[in-house]
Amino acid sequence: MVADVGTFQGKRGGMMIDRSIDPTADQVRQLRDDGPDGPVTMVNLLKFKDRAVYPEDSGEPARSGSEAYALYEKAFSVTVGTVSQANIIYNGDVGLVFIGEPGTAPTDWDRVLIVRYPSRGHFLAMMRDETYRAALVHRYAAIERTVLLQCGTEMAAL
Repeated sequence: MVADVGTFQGKRGGMMIDRSIDPTADQVRQLRDDGPDGPVTMVNLLKFKDRAVYPEDSGEPARSGSEAYALYEKAFSVTVGTVSQANIIYNGDVGLVFIGEPGTAPTDWDRVLIVRYPSRGHFLAMMRDETYRAALVHRYAAIERTVLLQCGTEMAAL
């Protein structure tokens, strides 16, 4: 069975949920069935909304997209940390577009987040966790667009 990774479908509390920031069922299946053995490193390119957009019935206060994402980030790294065993390798704002055309969609990112998980099983178990899934409301409220890249298991010696 493919992990159901979304909490919301379509419209909730008067808010349309942009499902383009979620993996497709095929992408989840590919990671589950053909992903690497051993640790996996996920590279997140994140573009935040200026103001987080929550469902009308959420009761959430006004906050920036970056602040809303911080609540989601706490869920996967701390709240369900025993499930995910997520290790944040890098979490920082984008400073300079060194190669590429600044200000264009392919280069316009607010933050890069690199997270290492002990295995794809840990990552997928996190996605199934109810506490994690409840925190997705903050992710949906925060993100304008994103790219999530699953990378190999190798880590450079520092």
